[in-house]
Amino acid sequence: MLYIHGKFGRTMRTKLHITISVVTLLVLAGCISPMHRGSFTNEPLERLSNREKVFLQYPQFSTLEKKFDTAETYYYFGDIENSIQRCNELLHTIEDLKTTMDDEIVCNYLDSLEMDIDALLGKSQDEELELDSAKHIKSVLDSIARNHVVEDNIEVVLNWRTKHFIRYFKGRGRRHFMRWMKRAEKYRDTIEPILVEVGVPRDLLYLAVIESGLNLKARSKAKAVGPWQFMPGTARLLGLRINWWIDERMDIVASTYAAAHYLDYLHNMFGSWPLALAAYNAGEYRVAYAISKQKTDNYWRLRLPTQTQWFVPKFMAALAISRNPEKYGFKRPDVEPIRFDIVSIDKSTELKLIAKSAGISLRKLRSLNPSFKRWATPPGMEVEIKVPKGKGEECLAKLENIPPEKRVSWIRHRIRRGETLWQIATKYEISISELKRINHIRNSRRLRAGTVLLIPVNNAQLAQTKAYSKPKYRKEPKLPEKIRLVKYTPPRGYRKVVYTVKDGETLSEIAEKFHVGLSRLRRWNGLRFSSLIHPGDNLVVFLPKNSKLNNLASLAADPPVKNSGKKKIVHVVRKGETLSYISRLYKKRIADILSWNRGIKRNRLYPGDKIIIWTN
Repeated sequence: MLYIHGKFGRTMRTKLHITISVVTLLVLAGCISPMHRGSFTNEPLERLSNREKVFLQYPQFSTLEKKFDTAETYYYFGDIENSIQRCNELLHTIEDLKTTMDDEIVCNYLDSLEMDIDALLGKSQDEELELDSAKHIKSVLDSIARNHVVEDNIEVVLNWRTKHFIRYFKGRGRRHFMRWMKRAEKYRDTIEPILVEVGVPRDLLYLAVIESGLNLKARSKAKAVGPWQFMPGTARLLGLRINWWIDERMDIVASTYAAAHYLDYLHNMFGSWPLALAAYNAGEYRVAYAISKQKTDNYWRLRLPTQTQWFVPKFMAALAISRNPEKYGFKRPDVEPIRFDIVSIDKSTELKLIAKSAGISLRKLRSLNPSFKRWATPPGMEVEIKVPKGKGEECLAKLENIPPEKRVSWIRHRIRRGETLWQIATKYEISISELKRINHIRNSRRLRAGTVLLIPVNNAQLAQTKAYSKPKYRKEPKLPEKIRLVKYTPPRGYRKVVYTVKDGETLSEIAEKFHVGLSRLRRWNGLRFSSLIHPGDNLVVFLPKNSKLNNLASLAADPPVKNSGKKKIVHVVRKGETLSYISRLYKKRIADILSWNRGIKRNRLYPGDKIIIWTN
């Protein structure tokens, strides 16, 4: 979610240059007639890719990619400032072009190029926060808290990014969006009162629409779950319970309370809904870091991760359509809202008994309560069960009349080394045959330590086994007042060494030189697995104070040695050669070759490219 990056104090000369470039492109575009454009190739138009079609019709667009290549080159040579400046110029050019272009193929191409630019800009944010940056973030957030005016409503910003998603929802994404609109109407009467109760705008309903399509069972690759897509750690912090029996992230009521409290917390922290939504998607730490680094709290001018940059405009588009669906060619769906009664149950009860008491099928009960992962409600926990509207009192009365022998509570017992079924059965006062039947055990001799058994117990036994747990999502969670930013400090008995990377050195060689693990060296310096190091970079290493490698500390002050005793080979790429082939040819790691050659890409090698290889 995000765009408009980088520097803000451009000179008049730069602005004039951008304006002239845009005007030139538009004039050239107008001077090329469709007939003339078609004469550049004899290839049938249907066989061309969208990119080739754009270049065929507008040859001057190739200058955009050349400028992007220039920005990429600056980045790989470590000139981040110039790279950001070139990317900013490109983004402004693309924004101006989009206001004049009606061709869908051209707009899709510009969107694709823009995402590449955004990915390049996002790479510059993978640095480790130093202590002074952390202090600056705190001062920035304090300033925002003092000066911002709380917004009661969310203002839709109809810029080209929002319009891009409106076009998408009207076109290729229409079928999905219509399904989302139906779900929004289905759950509106459930979600909106909770949002109002917590004190946040009703419009945030469409955040769940964008996050999950309001699918209660939605799961992302990153293990976010539920309509509001909470990660486990965040969910528990907000009071949601997650265990073997239950996952309240899939509970529409519980998760909505948690989301409303969290969004209120983020809005109070950042003072604007676009920033709060960005923090919901990317995390408050990343947004606060971007604000402190880029010295602006205007969401539309911040550089954030690609997903976050597109997230807020997508939300704005959904909100714009929902407020006036007829304007955008949609019809508000006529869907009966879901209504239910909530029944509190404090004893472990099988779901089929609850369904029978409510006069509904087990399938219907599970559809109303997807948060229950097993056949029964969890033992030792008070839970809330949803039953159809008007069935609550009848269901509760029937459940209270269920005889104790039919109401079973369950615990999980993990088998210890040397423990037998007889010992377990004796401990819980259950027959061995019943224990084997419940857990589908055929051969008791094959039981292994660590295996988990389900044990039916009575209320007295349960009270001794597990603490009682009640729903707590309605209460406002205790969240930290400010983001806590911790700087790494070495353990006692260690000292800090700053080492300057020499020409031709790799991260693995440096780790071996200092006798430290490669993953530890990466962690100390905030390097990802794909991060590259370059000659002149300073790396932090923590060594024992009694280490015999004292002579290496002095290397930090030395200027980079040109070849460091290694031989430099320039390999000219031939047709058909890949980076994998070249790495095998010279017996070098691909990561090392990439670190020696900043301008090359793993999957983009062309005949004639020159690659530097360092050998002993």
